[in-house]
Amino acid sequence: MKLRYIGLFATTAALFCPTWAVADGLFSNGNFSIGAGVLSSSGIYKGEKSEAGFFPFLSYDSDRLHVGFDGIGLHVLNQDNVELTLLLGPGDSPDFPNKNPLFAGLKRGTPVDAGFEAAYDFDAFYVAGGAMVDVSSEHKGYQAEAKIGSEFMLGEVGIDIGAGARFRDQKLNNFLYGVSAAEANGLRSAYDVGGTSEPFVDMTVSYLVSDDVILMGFMEYHPLDKKVHGSPLTNGKDSYSVGLGLIYSF
Repeated sequence: MKLRYIGLFATTAALFCPTWAVADGLFSNGNFSIGAGVLSSSGIYKGEKSEAGFFPFLSYDSDRLHVGFDGIGLHVLNQDNVELTLLLGPGDSPDFPNKNPLFAGLKRGTPVDAGFEAAYDFDAFYVAGGAMVDVSSEHKGYQAEAKIGSEFMLGEVGIDIGAGARFRDQKLNNFLYGVSAAEANGLRSAYDVGGTSEPFVDMTVSYLVSDDVILMGFMEYHPLDKKVHGSPLTNGKDSYSVGLGLIYSF
């Protein structure tokens, strides 16, 4: 599920780094961003340990378009206080431990999700939300998110801190954590997760090293729903991620 956090790098790079006009319309004020980061996240499946890894970063952003490893975004509304973006990209998929026999025979691909995200800035704080649905028939489920947050400067450091909730339907949860009757065996019993809602808190910290280089870090923590903890595939731990990256825009 690393693509969720790569998207945070894209958003921050677009906000803090300079843009250069290259054409009118879709590519107006476009810039490329390249970089790399490290990500550490908790293991939520049985036999899975907390892990840290390296990932590259590459994106193109203009006034109306975002293209990156996390997918494509079309900014259909981008005014002073209101933003609306249509999204298409890879969705969440489980990272089952390869060598654990508990997960043998559980086949999960990478879905393609389509949806939107929107935000309204009240100056002192903002509200944001969005929804994504699988359009590749990998699981045919959906998820939605609502968040309230605040962006401010602390000296030369930009801070974005927020809290909210994520909602997943039964189909997506069973894709991530469930066991169908056909997948049940002596090591794992059939399990239907159902729909869930989970709170979360997150924070992004950004610092301009130069006019076109930005250093950023982020963290997210959210306790998993008790229905997820009840799955024979999960280890009862909650989810957290922390990351640090360096981005150059041109």
